[in-house]
Amino acid sequence: MKLILNLATILICTQLHANFQRSIWESSLTTAEPVIQKRAFIRTIDNIGKEFKELPLSFNEELQMFAGWLYPTADTAMARRWETAQVLIYRGMAHRREIDKDALALIVCHELGHLYGGKPLKPTGKYISAEGQADYFATRYCLKRALASIHPKNIEKRAIRAMHLVGSFLANNWGHPHPTLDTPDKTIVEKTLIDHPTPQCRLDTFWAGYHGGKRPNCWYKP
Repeated sequence: MKLILNLATILICTQLHANFQRSIWESSLTTAEPVIQKRAFIRTIDNIGKEFKELPLSFNEELQMFAGWLYPTADTAMARRWETAQVLIYRGMAHRREIDKDALALIVCHELGHLYGGKPLKPTGKYISAEGQADYFATRYCLKRALASIHPKNIEKRAIRAMHLVGSFLANNWGHPHPTLDTPDKTIVEKTLIDHPTPQCRLDTFWAGYHGGKRPNCWYKP
């Protein structure tokens, strides 16, 4: 397991197999100084990678966690399989008003879900789970352990808050109302959605995964 901080070469790459939808850089959504300090940002990402070191073993691969601190406007997270499995989180996430360390942990879990969440998959040929499946994996199998790797107390309260913070982050990216648990997405898809569901549908999926419920019909067709 390696933490690589120099992303100069990575940032010029254009082939991305899965990503946490990137937002438009808006001053109203960001801070001049990071909300999450550099050391905490890097440690959070690194610790989650170490916590889930068993995941790449089933694929007989190496998992690399990249915490990029070079570009404060790159509020992007992504997962990909090249020569190695990689999770990349960029510094702009630490400048978003909605994101704290626990919300960052959920975003990292989502990216791990792309790599290890299973079917349904994106049609990339690289075994990358669909967006909704990555969300479901994030809270079903990852979030509690990820939060405990940051601090072992108040996991339930912190998990619920993290889901809402990431839901707000997504809604701001899309220009949607902030999702709530009282306003579930009632859409019933005719076929499974591989790309990003709505922010409300994603919060519904986080919640379903956390409680071991069924994947919501707003993106998943059994």
